[in-house]
Amino acid sequence: MVSQPDLDRIQQFLLDSIGNHDVVIGISGGVDSAVVLGLCSRAFPRGRIHAYFMPDANTSDDIRYVKELSSAFNIDIRELSLQGFIDPFVKTFPINDPRLLGNIKSRLRMIILYYHANKHNGFVIGTTNRSEYLTGYFTKFGDGACDVEPILHLYKHEVMEAARLLGVPASIIGRKPSAGLYPGQTDEDDLGFTYDFLDSSLSQIATGRYDSSDAKIKRILHLVEETAHKRELPKSLPVNDGS
Repeated sequence: MVSQPDLDRIQQFLLDSIGNHDVVIGISGGVDSAVVLGLCSRAFPRGRIHAYFMPDANTSDDIRYVKELSSAFNIDIRELSLQGFIDPFVKTFPINDPRLLGNIKSRLRMIILYYHANKHNGFVIGTTNRSEYLTGYFTKFGDGACDVEPILHLYKHEVMEAARLLGVPASIIGRKPSAGLYPGQTDEDDLGFTYDFLDSSLSQIATGRYDSSDAKIKRILHLVEETAHKRELPKSLPVNDGS
């Protein structure tokens, strides 16, 4: 159960990690980025927080949630359309797989965030939670690329608890989690199980006490194993200094 001292601990972590730098955050209209924005609003002055909503043709409707979030935390969230960056890719490479296009969108967003981080001498703040991290449900060098991850230790249900404590609008907390890859897409449909089941299963796997015959748990184990490369630094040969 997430409590106020847990939020205080994250706040101190952010202060220690960021120092005198500004913070740069991508906002989606979902609960993860909402919680991270709320945490940053507790830790830093408004003038040091640079938040960006980067919609494409499939995510433009999320603006109403973004506006609610901006109002709730009194932080300006700048809208930057991603479609002008996506169109040249689609014209150059015929992309029919929504997953490939989704990865391109995620990486384009991170390019934009790091441009603004360079501009403002800031650090990019990640919004990946523990449930997504362990199952590889993020884009390598996309939303997985950042300087600081304040909620990486929280399972999805714990992010929801943090959202309520922080005062994230109920409309955002109640939304079905979605990466916005295409109309009607939801995270739980992609994964094949609910976040509640995923969190419970990951917790059981962490302790070594789980039903290895359960088909869904086998799938989760497979996801954890298959996506291990996403959680590792690039492989390289050891340095040979001649000694």
